[in-house]
Amino acid sequence: MLAHRMFGGANAALGLLFFAMTAASLYGAFYLQGARGFSPLEAGLAFSPAAFGSIVGAPLGVRLVRRWSLRAVTATAQTTAGLAMGSLAFFGLHTPLVWNEIVYLVQGLSIGMVIGPVTAALMSTLPLERAGAGSAVTNTVRQTGSLLGIAVGGTVMSIAYRRGIEASLHDVPGPVQDQARVSAEQARHAATAIHQPALAHAADDAFIHAMHVSAVWTMLIALSGAVLLATALRPTRKPTEPGEPTMDNAPISERSQGSQSINLQS
Repeated sequence: MLAHRMFGGANAALGLLFFAMTAASLYGAFYLQGARGFSPLEAGLAFSPAAFGSIVGAPLGVRLVRRWSLRAVTATAQTTAGLAMGSLAFFGLHTPLVWNEIVYLVQGLSIGMVIGPVTAALMSTLPLERAGAGSAVTNTVRQTGSLLGIAVGGTVMSIAYRRGIEASLHDVPGPVQDQARVSAEQARHAATAIHQPALAHAADDAFIHAMHVSAVWTMLIALSGAVLLATALRPTRKPTEPGEPTMDNAPISERSQGSQSINLQS
């Protein structure tokens, strides 16, 4: 199944989308709760446009696919999602919240327009007896992408933050330096304990720098998935007669039977 261009390539594109999506959610949560000082409830409400957008985007994507091609709609939507993730590279501590809400809404709409139609198209390529295996593969790819998004995203943010905070730790006691290098949250806590607001400001600046770095590479991951999706869904050849399906778009079982028939005739 993974050797099939559409099934394997589109699954990989979805995996990259989930990779970027979970990484963006990771630094987005720290941005709202840590840097902006939102409570968990307030941060959850701030993220709600993304959830609402995903709910609306899935059926909207299906309708658009009926009018245009699956490739055009989903590749464009994933590109838009990647650009929305990358736009956080322009956000700071005092960016009006309305811009966050707009970005999250666009991101959610775009992601919903990709996941629903692509998943339906992937399952339609499989015969009924392989639907269970295909569903398991698709779910495993999504979970793996999400896992790597958290692991790699957290690592990139940590490295970028430590490099950003290092220059501000020269006049800070040794134990506080070690605590401040762990995370911006630890640095803010230490700054409150030793009454050094300058350290808290430095931690905020270092975190915003780390978020900008993360937003750029997250955008690149999502855009690479869009390129992969456009490649996986491209048609290989036109039908020989009007209304005749191409061999590449037919279910795997039909393509296999067609190949066997050609071999037998040969």
